[in-house]
Amino acid sequence: MTKLERKVYEYIQQYELCHAGDRLLVACSAGADSMALLHYLHQVQNQLGVSVAAVHVNHMLRGKDADGDRHFVETFCNERNIPVYATDIPIPAILEAEHGNMQAVCRRERYAYFEQVMLETSSTKLVVAHHADDQIESILMALIRGSHDIGMQGIKRRRPIANGELIRPFLSITRAEIQEYLQTYKQDYREDSSNKKDSYTRNRMRHHVVPLLKDENPKVAEAVMHYTEKVQADEELLQSLAEQALQDVLVEKQRDLWKININALQNKPLALQRRIILLLLKYLYKDTFIVQSYTLWNSILKLTQTTAGNATIDLPKGAKAIRQYDELILIKTEVNSSNLMSATLQFEHWTNLPNNLRVYIGRVDGDIPKDTTSQAKSYFVNATSFAQPLHIRGRMDGDRIQLLGANVQKRISRLFIDDKVPLALREDWPIIVTNDNEVIAVPGLRVSSYFSNSKRLTDDTIFIVDQQTL
Repeated sequence: MTKLERKVYEYIQQYELCHAGDRLLVACSAGADSMALLHYLHQVQNQLGVSVAAVHVNHMLRGKDADGDRHFVETFCNERNIPVYATDIPIPAILEAEHGNMQAVCRRERYAYFEQVMLETSSTKLVVAHHADDQIESILMALIRGSHDIGMQGIKRRRPIANGELIRPFLSITRAEIQEYLQTYKQDYREDSSNKKDSYTRNRMRHHVVPLLKDENPKVAEAVMHYTEKVQADEELLQSLAEQALQDVLVEKQRDLWKININALQNKPLALQRRIILLLLKYLYKDTFIVQSYTLWNSILKLTQTTAGNATIDLPKGAKAIRQYDELILIKTEVNSSNLMSATLQFEHWTNLPNNLRVYIGRVDGDIPKDTTSQAKSYFVNATSFAQPLHIRGRMDGDRIQLLGANVQKRISRLFIDDKVPLALREDWPIIVTNDNEVIAVPGLRVSSYFSNSKRLTDDTIFIVDQQTL
């Protein structure tokens, strides 16, 4: 038994990376690491009680070399009766259309295909070949980029994907042990020429920095592995505590808006404050590079160090972080008030508005919608009380409303202040007006005196305001 076989088997058992009955889908590029992984799992599948299949993606970036990789993987699998799933993805055409980052686009398209195959084949585990040397490179890159806790955890041994898990059983072994394994079994593989180029940060780490570290400590891979395992275990606990702490400080949660009580946040330990901010960033963004930005999360954290005055930070992709009225408000997408202008309320239909609001107007004796949430409020009115139809627009200077239950008109600007609507939301808050441009409702806040909370004898119309919180 080779060192690789012993260490990988023990690692799989120690962390229960797979179980009897699992259907393993092995991502195989034809390179040394993934060929060793596929060869090993095929050898031990009966011992583990699992089935093994392979999946390959040709990014169509290296012409005949890339075609040769696909043929190599398919031939290896066919000779051993291993089911294999392969596809060609025209990355050059996608890059030309999107002008995106090549590595990011390749990863996105590759994993989209992996997930598709997992679902189609009912695979329970996607197995990838990241190993201990990859872990060293990842930690170094996280340090260089200035990533915070997420980046410094390194590559994780497992994570959810599609209908199952992604697992990395090779994290316990080094590149040298993979080469030794391949030589023992005289197993060939194909070398990706791009791996030799220093144009990528990871390659520069691999070619120039990691060898220096190994000269200083031949067991640096093992040292980094122990470090990441400890950090990941600690982080799992802190993450669990942060999720509980978030509920303590959360004032409101909607699809595109989160409100945090700053005073409650300040009472939490700094380590939990940081992780609460990170949780909020994860809600805002799926891009891990954005979430891992030290500058971004630290600037939001600084925003919460005081409750004096108001402040706003523009975040990537149109999002905002706002400090106002002892609250931290994160808004996912910027609302365009021009979209609200000249919109007309449709009778007996829901009309969707910003801030997860929607309104419905219909006959009292009609079919009242049953899909309202617990946040919905119903009002009653006689439709002849004001000029029809009703329109939706943004706030205008001088807007006033005769509030239900009040004897005087109130300026909308004052209403926003009294109801503590963030400055960043006021200009784009939807206003409902009559055909004569009289304000009769500020959805989510107040309605005019035309309405009643209970049905009166002359009321023939129902008006429902629903705020769909998550």
